[in-house]
Amino acid sequence: MLRKLVLPLFIVLLTITGCVYYNTFFNAEKYFEEANTMALRDDGTPTVNAIQKYNKVIKKCGVVLTDYKDSKYADDALFLMAKCLYYIGRNYTQAIKNFEELIEFYPESEFVPEAMIYIARSKYNFRQKEEAYQLLHDFLLLDEFKEYHPQALQLLANYHLEEEDYVQTDFYLQKLIEKYPKSKEYETAFFLKGKSQHDAGNYKNSNDIFFSLLKSKVSRNIKYDARYYMALNFLLMDDFQNSVDYANYLLKKEYRESEISKIRILQARGLAELENTDEAIAILQAVTEDNKRSKLAADSFFYLGEIHFNILLDYQGAIDNYNKVKTEFSKSEFIEQALTKSAVASQIIQFHNPSSNIEAEQLVNQQFKLAEFYIETLNMPDSALMVYDIVITQKADLIKQLDSLEAAAKILEFRIDSLQTISDSLQLDLSIDTLKTLGDSLQIEKTETQSDTMKTTQESVVTLVQLQSEYNTVNMKIENQIGNLEQYDCEFIPYAKFVKLWIFKTMLNDSTEVQNIFNDLQQNYPGNRYAFAASSLLEGKELELTTLRHIKELEEYQRAIEHFENNPSTSVELLLPIAQNDEHEFSKKAMYSLGYIQYFLLADSLSAKPFLDSLLTIEDNDFKSSIYQFYDGTFFIKLNQLPALKLQIEKEKEQEDTLKKQEEQKELEKSEEPQKSENTEEKSKPVKP
Repeated sequence: MLRKLVLPLFIVLLTITGCVYYNTFFNAEKYFEEANTMALRDDGTPTVNAIQKYNKVIKKCGVVLTDYKDSKYADDALFLMAKCLYYIGRNYTQAIKNFEELIEFYPESEFVPEAMIYIARSKYNFRQKEEAYQLLHDFLLLDEFKEYHPQALQLLANYHLEEEDYVQTDFYLQKLIEKYPKSKEYETAFFLKGKSQHDAGNYKNSNDIFFSLLKSKVSRNIKYDARYYMALNFLLMDDFQNSVDYANYLLKKEYRESEISKIRILQARGLAELENTDEAIAILQAVTEDNKRSKLAADSFFYLGEIHFNILLDYQGAIDNYNKVKTEFSKSEFIEQALTKSAVASQIIQFHNPSSNIEAEQLVNQQFKLAEFYIETLNMPDSALMVYDIVITQKADLIKQLDSLEAAAKILEFRIDSLQTISDSLQLDLSIDTLKTLGDSLQIEKTETQSDTMKTTQESVVTLVQLQSEYNTVNMKIENQIGNLEQYDCEFIPYAKFVKLWIFKTMLNDSTEVQNIFNDLQQNYPGNRYAFAASSLLEGKELELTTLRHIKELEEYQRAIEHFENNPSTSVELLLPIAQNDEHEFSKKAMYSLGYIQYFLLADSLSAKPFLDSLLTIEDNDFKSSIYQFYDGTFFIKLNQLPALKLQIEKEKEQEDTLKKQEEQKELEKSEEPQKSENTEEKSKPVKP
């Protein structure tokens, strides 16, 4: 009788348990597998569809843990739920809590060792790296979990590789390879060992490892991945033909759609270096079409920009492609390089095709900016030296132009004098009053009754007016050219020579050139601050280009602002290019000054508003509190007197740069003759941060 009762009860329990698995947990596992096989987004996070499936898993696991908490699938459900939280990546704290509960409440579960590893992974992703490392090291001491030690070793290697600690990466990979050759992590470790050498820049060592890997028994995918890095290593070692050959082989063999476009990009890069630029461009353009709005498209546009910039010297084409990198993938690793090189290309275009009306100072500033890009961004000191040499030699061209202008002025002066002599002999009145009186009648149609004297007078008036106008224009050009030459002598050439010295000393280690330039500066530019800077550099004091740039940009701002009380319109004109240059150190100061001058001195609130509005939208802005004293972001506040800024201006003044003061002091001490003191009278300026 008892047996008859037990058997049905057992069947009922089995049925209930089966329902738990097939109706709930089975579906949870199915959703998890589907989510885990979905490709990640370009930024490494799961897609929306994957997250939705993970959430379904969590929901079904929750049913198991509440309605069937005593079933044999409870630990499975808790572990699966915790993994979903981990892979979603939004709540590592909850994931860690679930893994810890599994270890605490189900200590005999087969999932305990994996849960311990997942806790370390969660800690690492949650930026608790030291704790993660310690947990993994402790795990490696647990002999009962030796089967899972390869996982821990691989994780440690991955993390050190991510942090570019190649020595530690190699240590853990080698330990895994030697101790666990039959583990499923073995082939991945073998591959990572080669990749680690690649990431460290040891391309030949990397290829040696990959050659060995290809001879071992590893999966097809690992071998294809190894060949890809071998092709990349050959490219980076300038062995372009081998790189293209490996890429071509892979394109015939590779079956993974996600890898093909990446290989095509590599193939195109090699072809471009082999001067097959048309084919390379066609391949890259096809990749951009096939992978719109993706990392691959952004990579392709970057390398298209590189081909136009470095090989074709088509700088406008380079700019067009570089500018598409960010629009294709906002998190591309190439965005900064693309923006920088786009700016370089723009400078090169302006450098080689400057506007005919461009001011000498503006042109030279463009040239200096281009040279700095060559130094700081492209690490091309020789190209920078070429630009500085061009700046230096431009003075000779200016002198020739000045000589031509002075010769033209003398000819015009002679013609004017000659015309005046003729008029005197003919007793023609070409006085200023006569010129004014007759000037209005020049457009009146001549009649037959006009006398020969009147005709001659009118013709002489026209000629003299034209000659005088030409003479005045030439004289203005002469004055402008003299001013340009003074700037070249006092600022442009000494600065160019100093930076050349800096390059030869700090980048090229050419002591002979350093000494030659130093002697030149001391002999031809004594007392100049850049000659002093050269002395300081040779004395062992560190001087960066940024320090000199600060001095230069401070002077530009001071030159603009010194007019603001007596001639505010001039200040506005000089401040505008500073405010519009985001890279200028005093850009924000110039914006504030423009708003201040327009509103308080020129009574033009409409013109002041855009500058003040722009400043108010910029975070970490030191001018906001000052602006709010007279402008609330919409309306100007009526004041009986200028705001407290005026008092603050007088108190704070324009701080003289410390380095500049030291330079001036040492110049005075070193000079054989007393130096004339500069006019240091402080003028009231807009508030500085």
